[in-house]
Amino acid sequence: MKLGIACCAALLLAFAGLVPAASAKPRRDSTPPSTPGNVRVVAVTEDTITIAWNASTDDSGRIHAYIAGGIYHPGDSTTKTFTGLVPGWTQTYRVQAMDPSGNVSALSEPVTATTARDTTAPTTPANLRVTGTGISTVSLAWDRSSDGWSFSYDVLMDGQVVASAQHPYIGTPSTTLRKIPPGRHEFQVRARDFSGNISALGNAVTVELSGNGDSTPPSAPADLTVEDLNDNCGSLILRWTPASDNADAPSQLEYELHRGGNFFQLAPPGTSTLGIYTQPGLQTWTVVAVDRAGNSSGPSNAVTLTVVADPNLC
Repeated sequence: MKLGIACCAALLLAFAGLVPAASAKPRRDSTPPSTPGNVRVVAVTEDTITIAWNASTDDSGRIHAYIAGGIYHPGDSTTKTFTGLVPGWTQTYRVQAMDPSGNVSALSEPVTATTARDTTAPTTPANLRVTGTGISTVSLAWDRSSDGWSFSYDVLMDGQVVASAQHPYIGTPSTTLRKIPPGRHEFQVRARDFSGNISALGNAVTVELSGNGDSTPPSAPADLTVEDLNDNCGSLILRWTPASDNADAPSQLEYELHRGGNFFQLAPPGTSTLGIYTQPGLQTWTVVAVDRAGNSSGPSNAVTLTVVADPNLC
């Protein structure tokens, strides 16, 4: 019996010698790549910046990716173009390298670049035309200008800029000028982009306004109140007692809303209540009546309030 046990033990030992020992678990790579060097600006346009850098090295023999300006970039390329910028935009960039194991190098030295300035003026507005006149008003329209960037229009009367008109997203640019005195007036329009480039003046149109002989202003609106709806969107309701005028009916009087002494919005003729949206903060409101001849009343009583609004909610 003892001999049999000894025999079995010997066989087990011999068999164990034939089984290979378990292989050691490979050690994970924890060494980051070298830091990208010589980060430099190689090109700029009005809306792009291109940077380059010297390639990093890694003990794996391969760079998986670069992180340039916070954006992942293929590891086999050492040039990155940032797009969607605007003229005169300054930005600082750094670059990191990442190896196949996810190890990330230190940040490179920073490089700062500024996109090129916009030096091209918008095209000249064409086909300026009169679309309507009143006792003291002139309505104008013109064909759209074009530009690589946002722009607006200067409206000139008798050689002086008297108004600014926004370039509409779609449709025909237009404006209505108010409070024009009687007489012969010449109008022109030019386009101006936000870099200060100005187009040539478009064609001129001439308008003769005869007026109605009225030089007496309306009475001042009274009893102005301002209701804050407290909706965190800056919603207000303004109410006032209408003005009176020697020549025009109450339904023909316009009302200018003034905030802090500056023109804010025009209310339609005959209005005595208007809902508006405004910015948060301490505000003082007044209302001024204007008749069809362009005569302005004195201001209404002033109302001051503090508006609370959260732009993220509205």
